[in-house]
Amino acid sequence: MKKKFILLTVIGIYLTFILTSPIVLAISSEISFEVDTEIEEPIKPEESKEIGFKVKYKLNITEFAKRFYFNRRIGRMIMFGFFRLYFFKYLIPRPKANLTLSVDKPDWCDAELDIYEVEFDYNNIFEEAEAKLKLTLNENAPALQKGEVKIIADYLGQGSIGATSNSTTISFRPAYISNIFVEAELVHTIPPLKETLIPINITNNGNGEGSVSIQPLDQEKWNITFEQEEILIGVGEEKQIMMIVKPPKNFDNVTINLTFVPLSTVEDVDYSYRQGNNVDFGITFYNDGSLKDEDELDLTTILIIAFVVVIILIIVAIILKKKE
Repeated sequence: MKKKFILLTVIGIYLTFILTSPIVLAISSEISFEVDTEIEEPIKPEESKEIGFKVKYKLNITEFAKRFYFNRRIGRMIMFGFFRLYFFKYLIPRPKANLTLSVDKPDWCDAELDIYEVEFDYNNIFEEAEAKLKLTLNENAPALQKGEVKIIADYLGQGSIGATSNSTTISFRPAYISNIFVEAELVHTIPPLKETLIPINITNNGNGEGSVSIQPLDQEKWNITFEQEEILIGVGEEKQIMMIVKPPKNFDNVTINLTFVPLSTVEDVDYSYRQGNNVDFGITFYNDGSLKDEDELDLTTILIIAFVVVIILIIVAIILKKKE
């Protein structure tokens, strides 16, 4: 009988050690996310975007294990520690699972959560809490470049429940803001029928590299071309393009209207997102009168020649008359 008692005591101690060992009895848990909507359209700088999401938490235990851990003294002690024994359950409520939320973001945007801590009941099915992410882009957000904000949820563990962590990533793109500035002399006096070079400076004050083409408004009998069909301009860069103008013979003053069309160089997005804001620009041309002077000179010459011919004819007529 004594040996049996000793044997049972040893077995009890052994089982207690096994049952309470954090290595053997480590209980795992799981965190998951559910994002309400995906961000499809690019976000404009300084515009706020709100994204709702759910964070979920559960214990990875069976229904049988749940009854053991929650409804038995030894189970409560193993899971939560000595002070969660059955006879303390009315004095000390069952603990909660506390998760800490944080964000990892690019330095060209601000990302804020409406809550940074969530609390769950321990359960073997997912408990969930709703949260919101507010995303605001800075002015220097790179146009149409893929950005990511990572939402991280951390559970530090409690008793035999081990720590766990998980994250979800929300992808987005900043919108293309072209913001090109055009500068050139607004008035020129030029000769007809001759080519004149007009320098035009274009500055990219936007948030992305752009290809700028120029479309002149059709002007009858005017020949207008450019040294380049389009130019590539980086952020903060200024480039010059030459416009070649050849007017008709007769014109007084004409305004040539130009449209500058910017297009983002990022190609892996919908074409409509790549289009910037067009800039209209007008340059007025006056006739320098050089051909009018030539026309007047030609007329004077003709009149002089005609006058000389008339004089010669009169002289010849007089001489012939005298001979008669």
